[in-house]
Amino acid sequence: MTDDHGETGPINVSRAMAMLIAAFFAISCYNVFEITISIFTIFRCYRGLYFWSMLVATWGILLHAISVFLRFFALAPNFPMCVVICIGWYAMVTGQSVVLYSRLHLVTVDARRRWVLYMIVSNFFTMHVPVTILFLGSNAGVSSFLQPFNIYERIQLAVFSAQEIIISGLYIWETMTCLRPVLTMKGRAGNRVIVNLIFVNTIVVLLDASLLATQYTNNFDVQTTYKTVVYSVKLKMEFTALNSLLNVIRANPSTIEGPQQQGLVPYPLELTSTGSRSADVPAPHVLAKSFSPNLQHGHGRIGVAKQEMQPGPVAESLPIPIEVRQPVLGHEDV
Repeated sequence: MTDDHGETGPINVSRAMAMLIAAFFAISCYNVFEITISIFTIFRCYRGLYFWSMLVATWGILLHAISVFLRFFALAPNFPMCVVICIGWYAMVTGQSVVLYSRLHLVTVDARRRWVLYMIVSNFFTMHVPVTILFLGSNAGVSSFLQPFNIYERIQLAVFSAQEIIISGLYIWETMTCLRPVLTMKGRAGNRVIVNLIFVNTIVVLLDASLLATQYTNNFDVQTTYKTVVYSVKLKMEFTALNSLLNVIRANPSTIEGPQQQGLVPYPLELTSTGSRSADVPAPHVLAKSFSPNLQHGHGRIGVAKQEMQPGPVAESLPIPIEVRQPVLGHEDV
């Protein structure tokens, strides 16, 4: 059986369209190869949720791209390739969300992370599972599944795009608010980090919009192959955003000492309990014991500066103990 758009079998398209699909396939494979090298080059220790989610999402892109290419051009049996496509789709799409989720613990509190995890799990069962059933049913000869599949395919694409935008937006917000003292101390370099985060996520939104446009204009074959390009580019930009943050934080060790100093480190901001600057109070200090257990044992974390407010009416005139989990990424994170 042939189909112009590939919902139920191999495609029958013009040479130009076939070349476009082949180009998308080649770009995706190249990006996967580059990201894989970056993962094993940048990560110091091959463990942790961030490492494994990056690896699963990256190889899911490759699995999805190869199976789609073989199925569209009738180079492999249709139904087995449909099963492989679904597996690669899970790893690629939900894997991307787990990559974004795995970084949230660096900048935000557990309560918000928990709700993000609930969203990812619920969308997996409400989006992945129904679309899989409808897709496999359509390719198994159940013609009544085809129309619902086309409708649900558009819905799931929009939902997963919204999910990634929400997680990325939360990460940007928490980074800009919780790490503002650190980025402020870095001057222009810190401002460039914020601009870079906004720029990267703007590009991600535009990529998602272009992907939605291909689906909502009834170009399933283009959308399916272009999707692997979009997700591979988003993973590469994930590294770009993270590395820009790390480079700025690590740029001036004299400003923020690493956890290995095991002593008192002067904090350059003098804060009152209201967060304003005061010339009458001495600069608070960062205690080495304030670092998280993972940091004390050499497992780096990007953390947030937290203020422990002193009760009582004299809080305004007293130094505020600032508990800082040093923004250093190491070992299981990278």
